[in-house]
Amino acid sequence: MGYSSVIAAAKESLRELDAMVSATEREVISENHGINLITDNVNFFTKSFLISLCAHLEMCIKDTVYSIAEDIDARLTHAAVPLAIVEWRWNQKTKKIEKDNTPSLCKIKLSKKEVDDLVSGSVHKTRESLLLVGVDLASNRSEWETWKELIQTMVTRRNNIVHHNGDASDLSFSDIRAYIKSVQEYLDFVGIACDAANK
Repeated sequence: MGYSSVIAAAKESLRELDAMVSATEREVISENHGINLITDNVNFFTKSFLISLCAHLEMCIKDTVYSIAEDIDARLTHAAVPLAIVEWRWNQKTKKIEKDNTPSLCKIKLSKKEVDDLVSGSVHKTRESLLLVGVDLASNRSEWETWKELIQTMVTRRNNIVHHNGDASDLSFSDIRAYIKSVQEYLDFVGIACDAANK
């Protein structure tokens, strides 16, 4: 699946999450005072929705990096670049050619596990991981600065909840829905950066 399909699928999942948040919010503010399980545990639900939102974001970035790496491998295979010339050129210390009977072609072969270790919801790690596959989120500096601050604030909030049992009592369902909308727009920004890198 190409990166545009990955981003489109993530945005669809976020629409489903938004619908769930909206339905939960309606239960809380309903005239019959909603379902006790929800109304008695609003903080738990807002925490859960924020954690889920960040998980969607992180998965989308991981799948995007993996998809672009697969595309690079396909292009390398088509170009049939001998691995030996790349190793010889960049391994300045030895400058010797390994002799074996099997000529191999240059490939990245980035595994899902390697991508998983590389990427997190952090905007800094996102930028670094996308740079590895040729996508520079900061090529549009002003827009990057705006997104960087907003997304990092959200991810830091999620980390405080997960790692330090932080509170989310000051977050409303409307705040979560605003975060979801922002993440959808951020994913559009990521997609535009990927498009620019692949022209």
